[in-house]
Amino acid sequence: MNLTRRSALGGLIGAGAFAIGGCGPQGDRGRKDADVIIIGAGLAGLHAALMLEEAGLEVMVLEASRRIGGRLKTLDHLPGAPEAGGQQVGATYARFRARAAEAGLEFTGFPPSRFGEVMSVNGALIEARQWAGSVQNALPEAWRAIPPGRLFMQLAMRANPLEDVYAWRDPGSAAHDIAAAQWLVSQGANDEALRLMDTSLNGRDLASYSMLNIWRSLAIYEQERPLGGAQQVAGGAQRVPETMAARLAREVRLGHGVRAIQADDSGAAVRLEDGRELRADFIISTLPFAVLRHLSVDAPLDPATREAIADMAYTPIVQLHLEAQTPWWEEDGLAPEMWTDSPLNRIFAQRSPDGDPTGMLLAWLDGRGALAADDMDDAALETLARETLAAIRPASQGRVRLAHVQRWTASNPLAGGAYMHWRPGEARRWAEARFTPAGRLHLAGEHTGDLHTGMEAAMESGERAAIAILDAAGA
Repeated sequence: MNLTRRSALGGLIGAGAFAIGGCGPQGDRGRKDADVIIIGAGLAGLHAALMLEEAGLEVMVLEASRRIGGRLKTLDHLPGAPEAGGQQVGATYARFRARAAEAGLEFTGFPPSRFGEVMSVNGALIEARQWAGSVQNALPEAWRAIPPGRLFMQLAMRANPLEDVYAWRDPGSAAHDIAAAQWLVSQGANDEALRLMDTSLNGRDLASYSMLNIWRSLAIYEQERPLGGAQQVAGGAQRVPETMAARLAREVRLGHGVRAIQADDSGAAVRLEDGRELRADFIISTLPFAVLRHLSVDAPLDPATREAIADMAYTPIVQLHLEAQTPWWEEDGLAPEMWTDSPLNRIFAQRSPDGDPTGMLLAWLDGRGALAADDMDDAALETLARETLAAIRPASQGRVRLAHVQRWTASNPLAGGAYMHWRPGEARRWAEARFTPAGRLHLAGEHTGDLHTGMEAAMESGERAAIAILDAAGA
């Protein structure tokens, strides 16, 4: 990096919760550790790091865990390397796709499902074609033909008031920022409909989930639909952040957890969990707010940003990766994949490229089910999985083992949950607050995405933070 850029980025850290000893004058390279310190080696942090390095800045990426990838996590130790984190790559994921292409990674479609569809409701096994006339189906008459796992999505899709991916930020969208339970009741939902929709909601529950969440997601889906279906990364989603990290000039510092951040208009610093202090001109925190709220942050955050950091909700998810020791579904002649109102919620079967089940199953627990499961240890979860499956599908008795538990919940100190979601009334208050800089502290991560969700939201946010720093530095 040249002296001019160094001078443009230099600055003294102000007084606050802690200060870096022996601070030198502006631009004193010997007294700072990098131009930019980035907290978190997920997609947002790595994309920002590459952009800043490409512009000539010196970057240090800190990662509390011992691996690269954040909420992308490929379980390479299990048969077929199933995904425990983000997997679906949308057609509009331009930034994500570009970084993968730079590394020579390829995308493939998802194997076809040839299993059919089966449900377990109130302990009764029901094939999808039987659902409309089933005695277990207590939905309102107009909805009886819709499988419960698709009910919320279909009802929301029919009534989406958002015309495009930008509309959720319009002032008029505040009228739609209401509880899903309230809206569904207004559409004719009875207690049974609400119970079934709550079972596999990608949130905590319908009462604390804003309709803007699903309408925003559906607007994004409508934009992508003409461009083709979602794909997956050949070899595993985690390969993308790993190859991004490998391109950095400085190796990501794994096992470097941060416990305090200080930033003002002149400089920034972090204190690590081991007590060391690192100084930079700018900091980008990509930590989920559910994690950041547990750090000491001495920075000029505006009140709305502080509120968002303290209170933003995250969807709890617990994944039980199960290995079938024999193909027991062939005995009862039903699909291995299921939607259930049992404690296991949804069960997915990993497929080979030609669509055949590989023997790896995934029980995906959302919301209340995930919160209940998170109170159990792994041994109790294995018992739960075995006993629940045996009750629903007797052919599975004694033929399933628990291979891996993935907790995207508050008990996971590096995640706090799977992804953010709006509660009623929060979108208008916190839309801007999610990514408002505080002095030389910039916020990024999936939770600060604007026009995307998921993996591309993380990339979008990292790009926004990097551009803001380059603008501030005059680079």
